[in-house]
Amino acid sequence: MQNLINVDIGHLIGKEEQAGSISPNEYAKFAEKYGGVFEAVQSSLRERKSQMTLSLDEEPKIPEIKTLAEELAAKYENILLLGIGGSALGARAVLQFLKGPFFNLEKHEQPRIFVLDNIDPVITGKIEELIDISKTAIIYTSKSGSTPETAAQFIYFYNKYRSAGGDPRDIVICCDPGDNGINRIARDLNCHLLHIPRNLGGRYSVLSSVGFLPAELAGIDSYKLLAGAQAAHAYITGTPAGQNALFALGSCLHELSLREKPIHVLFNYSNLLYEFGLWFVQLWAESLGKRLSLSGEVVKAGTTPLTSLGATDQHSILQLFKEGPDDKVFGFVRIENVPGDITLPGEFAGEKEYSYFAGHTMNEQLHIEQLSTEMSLAGAGKPCYRISVSEISEECLGALFYFYEALVVYTAALWNINPYDQPGVEEGKNITYSLMGRRDYSHRREEYRQAVEKYDSERKNFNLP
Repeated sequence: MQNLINVDIGHLIGKEEQAGSISPNEYAKFAEKYGGVFEAVQSSLRERKSQMTLSLDEEPKIPEIKTLAEELAAKYENILLLGIGGSALGARAVLQFLKGPFFNLEKHEQPRIFVLDNIDPVITGKIEELIDISKTAIIYTSKSGSTPETAAQFIYFYNKYRSAGGDPRDIVICCDPGDNGINRIARDLNCHLLHIPRNLGGRYSVLSSVGFLPAELAGIDSYKLLAGAQAAHAYITGTPAGQNALFALGSCLHELSLREKPIHVLFNYSNLLYEFGLWFVQLWAESLGKRLSLSGEVVKAGTTPLTSLGATDQHSILQLFKEGPDDKVFGFVRIENVPGDITLPGEFAGEKEYSYFAGHTMNEQLHIEQLSTEMSLAGAGKPCYRISVSEISEECLGALFYFYEALVVYTAALWNINPYDQPGVEEGKNITYSLMGRRDYSHRREEYRQAVEKYDSERKNFNLP
């Protein structure tokens, strides 16, 4: 894994007298303090008992996915991916890291790919203006098959596609296996059906058909994505705790969370990592934000994830990070080697504010700005770590995905919580189902209608002219 990503935790460890930090002496005792938990996680990953390792068994599905991608790319100008949360964030992260944010504007053989991940009617209308639905393949990704936002979008665009003469057999549905509505619809349409492993949670599903099909449609090799994850898996499960980056980082982050550092900031120094940051936020928040431990004890576990873009956000939120509350841990992710780095010419030689750029490259400057921000925060007593990605490649991204998934699973074990459930989001779904008139929730509609009336009666509204 070291050739793909490098993890530096040196500035999570402070001086002996530094309040709220981890001292070298304390860090030296982590093997005794947390080693047992880590070895149990290692064993669970090694023996493929942890649900996140289900991704490693997805390789046999890749040939089918490649063939499907080739068929769709040959027939359609556009791909419309309908999904939300884990059904969209991973695909977005893959596309942006490996193809950049302007993929749909570039000239290439692959179809344009649009990811629609909200029920916003304005954005839906804008998508309709941009694409010819008759020349657009629809991918409907929903693990449960009943996520209300994505289901509504699918109903809408299916109707538009069918009315435009589209062939329902070309629709792709990606969901859980099982006897449910979405699988019955897929059978009725006789369309393409890709199954996500039943116990692989949506936020862990990027290394499955959820991420592989959009990747292949963009000309990205899914085998290489998975190879990166497998390399990270081999390192994590085969390296003793004392030399293991996952153990070192996870133990430090957990220890700092117990020392009034409830916010985990991931500062990504490349626009190619912007969507990865959003993927990280869902993975971290939904996996670790839990009220109850596995033993039923109220623990209110978790830290709040934030993502920032470097160097852009040095000019916005960095002021708060540097001089605001001491309640944050900072992770920096940067790409070491980029193709086509740009060398700056010598212009305006008489002006000191401009002449010093001559001969330097943009990636060099980005690295210097990342380092200066990290040093500035660490110098102010803010705990910092850094992950360096060696290059822009499928293998590096696959390793990065898998490392953070494993980091979450280890952190959850330290909290003694379940990293795979999300009970906190179910109530909102139940209210939506009931008020929208879903038949199997009709018995609760009146209850929620009255609750809404009560809630609205407690509002205090102010109308501006």
